[in-house]
Amino acid sequence: MSIRQLRTLVAIADGGSFNVAAQRLYMTQSAVSMQMKALEIDMRTRLFDRTSRPPVLNSNGWRLVDEARHIIERYDALRLLAAAPVTGLTGSLRLGVIPSVAAHLLPQTLAKLRKEHASLRIQVQSGLSPELMFKIEEKHLEVAIVTEPERLEPSTIFEQISAEELMVVVHKDLARGSIEEMLRAYPFVRFNPAMGVGRVIDATLRERKILVNDFMEFDSIEAMIRIVKLKLGVTVIPVGLVSPSPADNLRTVSFDPPVHRGIGIVTRRGMMDAPAVRAVAEAFKSLSIGAAGEARKRGRKKP
Repeated sequence: MSIRQLRTLVAIADGGSFNVAAQRLYMTQSAVSMQMKALEIDMRTRLFDRTSRPPVLNSNGWRLVDEARHIIERYDALRLLAAAPVTGLTGSLRLGVIPSVAAHLLPQTLAKLRKEHASLRIQVQSGLSPELMFKIEEKHLEVAIVTEPERLEPSTIFEQISAEELMVVVHKDLARGSIEEMLRAYPFVRFNPAMGVGRVIDATLRERKILVNDFMEFDSIEAMIRIVKLKLGVTVIPVGLVSPSPADNLRTVSFDPPVHRGIGIVTRRGMMDAPAVRAVAEAFKSLSIGAAGEARKRGRKKP
């Protein structure tokens, strides 16, 4: 079966006869007849009732005509795509992102990539850092944006693209005394320790021997901020992608010395310089720098 045979079949259906189809396609009537006989052999069924003169399509023929129209449309669209000038990268990429990135940095990044590489198809999955790292190792993802891992498998490589400061967030009416005093005095809204940033926060508190009054546990920065706005507790979050606004009556307080969590791109060894992977890394990096700059413009308070 060839696209020429399908075009001839559709021309017969539209014109009503072999003769009209031959005229429209600038072919001889015998050439049209030979194409249809070859198509019937290929399809292993009769497509025409040849007891009538001229031959007419039977039910099998008409059923094939409908499908032939779709195939011809797709074929013509494919030819146009192949002939069109290529701008940017092509192909597909499976991308994993941690929830904080998915909620705040991912939409702008996808928009940037769509603008610069319209033909690059990106499939996105959201998950916790350990889950995404596992999917990279198992080749279920090509690249992921995760919190800097404590250790890397030999088959993977990590490149930091941004660093966010971990800061205490407290309602202005409760912002009294040192960090240690506030974390002891008020209920502590804890980040889920299963998440990468949760482990970094817990490690910071242990290293500095800061005792907290556990109150609630979340994996959503927005939920934690809302709890603090209601004066129900105090929290520690990465300020960068999301930064509390002074209009919310919240204060951010830096540790001394400051504490940061790294966010970066993880992929299998040998893939970091692949064009699509590098494009994703650069897009995230440029936008995370912008987000960090906006955060620095907001007011901050030292303990």
